[in-house]
Amino acid sequence: MKKVNLSKQDFQEREGYERAVLFDSVDLGGNTKVQLMKLGPAMSIRPHYHNARTECFRIVSGIGEIKINGEIVATSPDDMVLCQPGEVHEFVNRSDSEALQFLVIRTNDPEENDMNWVKENI
Repeated sequence: MKKVNLSKQDFQEREGYERAVLFDSVDLGGNTKVQLMKLGPAMSIRPHYHNARTECFRIVSGIGEIKINGEIVATSPDDMVLCQPGEVHEFVNRSDSEALQFLVIRTNDPEENDMNWVKENI
């Protein structure tokens, strides 16, 4: 058994956001991770896609949106979204004062070699 507290995580700086790995392949097997992502006020993670990785997203707190293929698909903690390889996705924090936090479950994850940035929104 392993327990984590979402409010007591050490975040790592990434390209325009922060992340905390809650569970990794050692815990879950099969190149799977669960991460808590934090996006600062009025920030975004620009559109990108993965060749192999499948991801599942759930907003935890804050005011923002998750877009897949240019369509807003999640705006609240009640929404949970599955994003398949090749689907372009992005994250937007609509608050000027608080962070947007969301969970990401990553499967079939080949790590860093699977990120493809898109130059324009679709």
